[in-house]
Amino acid sequence: MNVRCEVLFVIWVAFVTCNLVGTQAGPAENYIDAQLRAVRTMESQVDRITQIAEESASRVLAGGSIYLAGEKGMVAELLGRAGGLCAAKRLDADKPLPCLAINDVVIFSHYGPATTCKTSAWQNVTGSGVLVVAFAAIENPILRQPLPSGVRAIPVDITADAFLVKQSFGQSFIPLPSPAIAMAQWTYVAELIAACRRQHKHLAVYLSLNLDEGRKRFERTKGLMFDPEYADTPIAAGTLGRQFIASVRRSLEVIRASQVGPIRDAAGWVREAAKSGKQLVRNLHGHLPPLDVGGPGDVPYFSQSIRTVGDAGAQWIREHLHAGDLYLFVGYQDNEDKMSAAANGLGAQTIFITSSSSGLQQLKNKLHLYINPHWAIYDGCVDLPGYDVKACPVSAILGMTCYWAICAEAVTKP
Repeated sequence: MNVRCEVLFVIWVAFVTCNLVGTQAGPAENYIDAQLRAVRTMESQVDRITQIAEESASRVLAGGSIYLAGEKGMVAELLGRAGGLCAAKRLDADKPLPCLAINDVVIFSHYGPATTCKTSAWQNVTGSGVLVVAFAAIENPILRQPLPSGVRAIPVDITADAFLVKQSFGQSFIPLPSPAIAMAQWTYVAELIAACRRQHKHLAVYLSLNLDEGRKRFERTKGLMFDPEYADTPIAAGTLGRQFIASVRRSLEVIRASQVGPIRDAAGWVREAAKSGKQLVRNLHGHLPPLDVGGPGDVPYFSQSIRTVGDAGAQWIREHLHAGDLYLFVGYQDNEDKMSAAANGLGAQTIFITSSSSGLQQLKNKLHLYINPHWAIYDGCVDLPGYDVKACPVSAILGMTCYWAICAEAVTKP
């Protein structure tokens, strides 16, 4: 984004925000605001994150491996992702650990009360003797106790109870941690890449398979720790982390300013379909999204969760949906108009959250609702000088923020 566009963007957001003053924030705004609060706190932590990344880089440069452990959704978010580290490996920390090397680094995540992670996982990794970089809410119990000497905590500013909606009869809905912890982890990855670059090494980063014809680049970099094919240009400390956080913040601000109306409309559709006894289906595509539902705080509306897209997805729709049903899709780069058109042709409603806008015909369709998550089609948002891939994807953070904002509106209205 050039300087002129940046200035125009700031003016536009300020204008819209000023026009919202005096209006009462609803559940959707509250969810987005919770993520923005986490962003602002993360911005103030970049220097500390850089120090932790420097320590991590020294170990990786000495031959250590990078492991991902803790919440399954967070492991999936960083594992094999376009814009993510090619060398990152899954570590099943709730089982007996393999023999880890002294220079290994474990990236560990924990949701708090919303967790699906076993207590033994934290005990195992912190007792392993390696460097553990822990991501959790500031008030999470695992961070409130004295930390072992090998643990470096990156606290995330979300509420201690981890849910947005607490109802009088004791149930809690709408988990807050996943977008916030994902943005913290990617901020750390950005600074880890930069720390290695300052030592004349470049951590290999995956290109999106959708942009990798014949998967040639994927095959070249699969499992690779350092990529020799880059221009050796040092990157100043804090540069990439701040670039990533700024990108997330801008998108969240635009979503809050421009997408709350469609989000509320979508929530209304969800409530009405549920009240009418219709079938509600969700298709959450990607790494984190399918694993971000079905656990503590999930909403009770959706009878099925599927992961089929393209022609197969359209065929599934034709075989399973009926008039009045609702189909919610959190997607990736393709607008998947074939699927929404197939559902609408049966009389079913569709809510689609994809980086590519629905086509003109679908946008005119009264049974179809498009929500723009405001992330660029290449997903990664961090420029790596002298390298052919952008790092640190934002799609899951923004797509699931929109999804949970819809659910927050739905579950809090009669």
